[in-house]
Amino acid sequence: MENIYPKPIIIMHWITFFLVATVYLTGGNPTTTGLLGQIHVIGGISIFILFFIRLVFVFVYKKSIPQNKIINQYQKNLFKIVRFSLYLSLCVVPIAGWLALSSFTDNFKVSFLNLPLLSSVRDVQYIGELHELLGNAFIAIVGLHASAALMHHFIFKDNVLKSMLFNRNK
Repeated sequence: MENIYPKPIIIMHWITFFLVATVYLTGGNPTTTGLLGQIHVIGGISIFILFFIRLVFVFVYKKSIPQNKIINQYQKNLFKIVRFSLYLSLCVVPIAGWLALSSFTDNFKVSFLNLPLLSSVRDVQYIGELHELLGNAFIAIVGLHASAALMHHFIFKDNVLKSMLFNRNK
């Protein structure tokens, strides 16, 4: 197969997927959930950092990223909306999480590091709910993204899904 993503992009994609799944499964108030809260916060911070690394990779490998055939204008527009929503979520949901954590407590340690928190949002109740809403919307968009990949594989029978897998055998 010649239409494949560069290996660093593939690795970044699947690390991001793993982190998003982990963060989603460890959701809740990190100040009351112990180790799961620690995992959730570390995962959120990692997703936020990886978002910027991912942008650099996309820029560096721009010419090597496959340009898959778009069936029609509707599909092209939907692709752009979903991609933009995924990227926006990778940035906004962790920021909302940091604000939510700041609203819960004045002090939160990850391992031996004290996280910098904003005291100005302390006790603002809706921020945690906003973070949860954005996180659930993000998961729904991820589901749409995964469904589209499966549709390309099983219905359109093109190589869109295979282009993001490590095993590139047809």
